[in-house]
Amino acid sequence: MAERAEADLSQELAHSAKARVTSNSDTQEISSPMLDVHAPHEVLHTCRSVFVHIATIVIGLFIAVALEQSVEAISRHREVGALREDLRQESRQILADARKSEAAHLYEIRWLTMRIAQTQLAIRERHPIAPREKNDMPSYASPDIPIWRSAKAAGRTALLTKGEVTAYAEIEYVQAHLDEMEVVKSTARYAVKSFNREFPPLPNDDPDLSNASSEGLHTYLGLLTTAYEAMEAYIHWWRVINGAESAVVEGKINLDEIYASERKAGGGDFLQNFM
Repeated sequence: MAERAEADLSQELAHSAKARVTSNSDTQEISSPMLDVHAPHEVLHTCRSVFVHIATIVIGLFIAVALEQSVEAISRHREVGALREDLRQESRQILADARKSEAAHLYEIRWLTMRIAQTQLAIRERHPIAPREKNDMPSYASPDIPIWRSAKAAGRTALLTKGEVTAYAEIEYVQAHLDEMEVVKSTARYAVKSFNREFPPLPNDDPDLSNASSEGLHTYLGLLTTAYEAMEAYIHWWRVINGAESAVVEGKINLDEIYASERKAGGGDFLQNFM
């Protein structure tokens, strides 16, 4: 029995040792790829190659930034060119409409001058006022600067030079006065029409002022005079803006040159010949 037990023990120890050897062998086979590390045969980068690599990166960055800035510069140049051309076209359009506008307002001035003279004569001679002449004021286009105002609202004026911004700001200043005079002029003309509606119409739809009192004629004269003065002020500012626009179209952006062009266009009382 003792010999058998001793043999069994020896056999068990042998199996255990074999199992450990087999386990260690499997572990080594599984782990071998993780331990398969070899030292480099040579230095991966010398100092020179490092500097060359860094220089390549830096040059590449410079090229990328330069290309980006070039694209932005080209885009900005095109945007500036388009804005300048739009503004010049706006100025040219105002000047193109100038002849019709001048003809229309001078027609109205002549008509008012004649009607004021008829009213003054009726008051002075104390007789009914003569029928008025037919008023067929020609149509015209009022000056406006929507492109400049749109560019200003959108912050695009920063694309222009300081001189250009100053020049167009002067035009905007004159345009504001012209817009104000347009309202005054329209209000004065409406007041005359309202007065006319107080009297019965003639067959040609003109007001019959033959029975107007002296007080009524004085009121009428005052309204006509106000309309005339509003028209005169409007024409003055209209001519000033045409002078400013003419200077800008000619490439003048210096304020002194623009002021000189404005004075030349709007200077003098050109309406004296009609009174």
